[in-house]
Amino acid sequence: MGKIKKPQINSSSFSMSRDTWRKIQRKLTMMVGMDYRSLALFRVTMALCVIGDVIERATDLRVMYSEYGIMPRHLIVSRFSSNYFVPIHLVNTSVYFQAFLFALHIVFALCMLVGYRTKLFSIITWFMTISLQAYVGVVGHGGDVFFRMMLFLNIFIPTANYFAIDTATFFNDPPSRRPSLSNQNQNNNITAINLSDPDPSLLSPPQQQQQQSDQQQSLLQNDQLQQLQIQQQQPPPLSPLQIQQQQQQQQQQQEDGQPLLHSNGDETGIEINIINSEQKNNQSMRDPDSYRFLSFGTFAILLQMGLMYCTSYFHKTGVEWKNGEATFYAITLDYFATDFARFLLNFRTPLRLLTIAVAKWELVGIMFLVSPIYTDWCRLFGAFGFIAMHAGFVMCLRLGLFFFVTAGAQLINIPTPAWELFFKWTDKKILKGQRATRVYYNTTSPISQKIALILKTFFIIPGHAVFAPLEQMITQEESINVSPSTTAAYSLSGSSSNDHSASENDDDGDDENDELERSHGRRRTSTTPHQKNGNHSINMSLHHHQQHQNHNQIFGKKDLVGDDWLVTIDANGIRKRNIYALNYICSKSILLLPIAMACSYVPIKVCNIFSNLCQFIHSRSQQKQIMSGGKRTPYQKRKYPTPTTPRIYGIINNIWMLFICYFLFAYNMNVFKLDFGYDYSWNQFAYILRLDQGWNMFSPAPPKTHWWHVMHGELDDGTKVELFKDEGMFKFEINTVVNFEKPDPFYKSYGNHRWFKYYENGYNQGNSDALRLEHGKYVCREFNSRHSGDEMLYKFSVYFVHEFQNLDGTVGEKSHSSLWNHICYNKEEQ
Repeated sequence: MGKIKKPQINSSSFSMSRDTWRKIQRKLTMMVGMDYRSLALFRVTMALCVIGDVIERATDLRVMYSEYGIMPRHLIVSRFSSNYFVPIHLVNTSVYFQAFLFALHIVFALCMLVGYRTKLFSIITWFMTISLQAYVGVVGHGGDVFFRMMLFLNIFIPTANYFAIDTATFFNDPPSRRPSLSNQNQNNNITAINLSDPDPSLLSPPQQQQQQSDQQQSLLQNDQLQQLQIQQQQPPPLSPLQIQQQQQQQQQQQEDGQPLLHSNGDETGIEINIINSEQKNNQSMRDPDSYRFLSFGTFAILLQMGLMYCTSYFHKTGVEWKNGEATFYAITLDYFATDFARFLLNFRTPLRLLTIAVAKWELVGIMFLVSPIYTDWCRLFGAFGFIAMHAGFVMCLRLGLFFFVTAGAQLINIPTPAWELFFKWTDKKILKGQRATRVYYNTTSPISQKIALILKTFFIIPGHAVFAPLEQMITQEESINVSPSTTAAYSLSGSSSNDHSASENDDDGDDENDELERSHGRRRTSTTPHQKNGNHSINMSLHHHQQHQNHNQIFGKKDLVGDDWLVTIDANGIRKRNIYALNYICSKSILLLPIAMACSYVPIKVCNIFSNLCQFIHSRSQQKQIMSGGKRTPYQKRKYPTPTTPRIYGIINNIWMLFICYFLFAYNMNVFKLDFGYDYSWNQFAYILRLDQGWNMFSPAPPKTHWWHVMHGELDDGTKVELFKDEGMFKFEINTVVNFEKPDPFYKSYGNHRWFKYYENGYNQGNSDALRLEHGKYVCREFNSRHSGDEMLYKFSVYFVHEFQNLDGTVGEKSHSSLWNHICYNKEEQ
């Protein structure tokens, strides 16, 4: 019998299938994933919205959120509280305790903003926000619902990878060490598309120390290997003739408008090393896919956005949304309408087209965010479309927090190519084709290290500046042979900490020695009669080379470093120190550029005072570090990248987010009586985490009735007064113009959107006598605390006035009804 041949496996087909799977992974990451920088920007935006919301509510702290105001504790507990969620604000309803909680809320949001213990403070900020919303829920609106959902989902995505204290590091991470999608996919590992990326703070301290020590040891080994290779490949020092050729080539590059690079084949020195390190750390050198992140958390955010817009579309079943007249009714509402909206009423046909376009965009807009073709650009178009839609809303309607939350949330959809284009644009505007600025911080001064770390983490775009310890440049100068022209540009001579007079002269920003050496360097690189004489040129080069060697023998390492707390060297080799260095590096930041420009107008005396203050803080910081007894400095703590966390946390996170995705989808479909397995008993779970939601804004059609309130009161002497109009609820002044006309201006009489929702959701509703009673008590207290004797308020009545808006722009006849009658006190029998 013959031997049976084994079937041969076609390796090319297997390779092709694996490549196809990689392409599918990448496409899914582009469709449903998000950029790490966009996630960080989303965190910052949501934190700012929290701070703005709390500050706005704080303006009514005493009136709405304390026992003294219109919503005392017993009213909230008996009529407006849930059995499933108890707000922490109900613990104590005094003004001082509520102010304390509001202040804590802002502090927690600030910690979330800067990325300090991001996961922890994201949870606390979310909890404080839903507690505040549940505390006085009658003043809530759809923007609050979307807001708390975004804060909830923010907890389960890695928002601290950028612009965060948690991941701030002095380590300049080269592209080869960053996780690349293509590199990781070669191992066929599912983490190649970042399905799990939990927070490093979840690790226990022993795990963090062990993982960080292992990572530091590997990084040290790599650094030692690179240094050994550099030393082995280092060529011998340049001869005078080579120096002359190098100078001539620099001159030719200057005339051609090219950057100054020594490219004669024997490149050596600090300049070449710095340029190479800058190129390695350049943002454009990285694989763009390494910024992408995919998890069920990112999918949940896209799903929540889609549910809000799509269900809102299906709720709009009124004929007004089909014939295009819905916008007309919406922008004629007295409280919401802005002056621009009243102007648009003159263009009825464009308004109809805009109405239909808005309704259709709510349905199809979400498809651009997950488009399988031209994915990144379609997502950018979709995000811009939603932002433009909400910008149009806020231009026509007073919506309060709604615009900032909904439009700000779309920043999470900024795709990776948009960031790359932004960085290229900033390179042209800031770097202007030059090398990045070198920034050196003092490792003996904690305040210097903290300033450098803050600038590097939050304000400087990667690639625009290279941060390094101040001693590193001195070490490079001692270990590498450099040309005289390079030394003249980059030496740190003349800054001795023991010479106080020299230190005072250095406060001017640039050393006189530096200026002298730069002038020699310019003369050497310029076309002069001396350069035409070859022997004389060689003699000049040898003379300066000898001066440089003598200079290194005179000044030691400590003298070269000096007592500076910040040093910058620009692309031209000009050195700036301390506050001048700080101002210069601020000018390289888009966010800090206005501050740097404003500082140019500050008087020199003020600059000197500030400089002395900074020097004093720097000295005290150094003393404190010395007296700390070996305590780890910020540089030692942040020298290496933040260690990653075990994959198990990411798996648990994704399982939880998968369930949340199903729950949100089933909850919203249940509103339309579509059964996806949602049980009524699950509502308790939704109320506990405040996942309950509804998106029937201006549905099924915008209201066609205009309404307002009037409060007719009577003073102790029988004088009739109006208590509501002309900001009567805030000023409590005597107004004797009593009628049922509409307040003018309308919105000022109602205050902010929280007050309007108080009347719309609470006061106007049936069976609200308990709320109206507390409102009446508040009016009597406030008015009579400002007036006495015959001017005291005896009683008042609240009327609800309404009129119908016609399609031709006219309104129907006014009618009114009494909502509440209140007596402040019993008059004594005369």
